Amino acid sequence: MSVKIRPYRKGGWEVDIQFRLPNGSRYRQRCRAPVETKSGAMRWGQDRERHLLQQGPEQKNKEAPTLKEFAPKFLENYAKADRHKPSGTASKESILRIHLVPVLGGQKLDAITNAKVQQLKLHLHDKSPKTVNNVLATLSVLLKTAVEWELIKQLPCAIRLLPVERQDAAFHDFDAYEKLLEASRSIDYRTYVIALLGGEGGLRVGEIVALEWTDIDLERRQISVRHSDWKGQLTSPKNGRGRFVAMTERVAAALRKHRHLRSSRVLCLDDGKPITRQGAWSRVRYAAQKANVPT
Repeated sequence: MSVKIRPYRKGGWEVDIQFRLPNGSRYRQRCRAPVETKSGAMRWGQDRERHLLQQGPEQKNKEAPTLKEFAPKFLENYAKADRHKPSGTASKESILRIHLVPVLGGQKLDAITNAKVQQLKLHLHDKSPKTVNNVLATLSVLLKTAVEWELIKQLPCAIRLLPVERQDAAFHDFDAYEKLLEASRSIDYRTYVIALLGGEGGLRVGEIVALEWTDIDLERRQISVRHSDWKGQLTSPKNGRGRFVAMTERVAAALRKHRHLRSSRVLCLDDGKPITRQGAWSRVRYAAQKANVPT
């Protein structure tokens, strides 16, 4: 430990403090003493040295990264590290690439103010409120993560979502549904099974294409919904929980007739390859067009 005093080039006294930190590294601080006399500068330097030894050297504030710099780390160390569903990770990546980085990419994270958020909303004026809210929600999670990782001290802005009108779900009447089933069956039996599982089983398209024969209990007339398919990857169903679905007589009969050994998947092509989500949607849309019913 040492405190040295020397004349400061612009008048007064320079205090030079040096000591070794507990980790073995050396620490040095040089500054102009706020007093005029040499003895006063020495006492001030000694007091300063004691303070640094007791409290530790003051850490310089790290400069916050820009949103563009932080985005890849956010995706890798937040979404992927916490094993978010692939669809959720892909959605965040898309929102960052298409919406956030082009508008706010050059901004330091701690400089994304309320005004900047409003500018982002204006930039998205032609998007639906739901899309805008998805973008804002991703920005909010990104900034909160930066605070948790101590890259910024606090949230720099308040993010308020847009109001979204609640829309009633669309339902087909019984006649329209029967027309859809008839058209589906005229295409092929796979399309018929897809329409039944969606219409009478209430399964989502990803859950339908992920179904395996081990999920089907024809004796109890019960379906175990354990997985959802997203671009060939099996993930958990929406909300992260499986469920059991009772089969109607028509669904059970269709599955008995559809039974095959080409694949462990209920729905597959002739060569045993699984039907994709897009493939399933295309079949149902084609059936709806043939039946002249809305999708």
